[in-house]
Amino acid sequence: MSKSYVIEVGDDQAGLIIREEGERDYLFHAALDTYNALEGRRFANALLAERAAAAHLSSRRRSRNAVRAEVFSQ
Repeated sequence: MSKSYVIEVGDDQAGLIIREEGERDYLFHAALDTYNALEGRRFANALLAERAAAAHLSSRRRSRNAVRAEVFSQ
């Protein structure tokens, strides 16, 4: 029997993690394109997957803001 959890970041349903019977880790399945970089990554538990998704979103936001700042400064 498999076990699964929905991973949410803020209002986003980032994806879900599924652990198949006999497996040790959960496999991440992205629900939104924003989280595709996490697709297929393995996590020991739901908390670690949620933290990774939140960190990924935060990193994307910082990158976008840096690009916008660069465009405006030119």
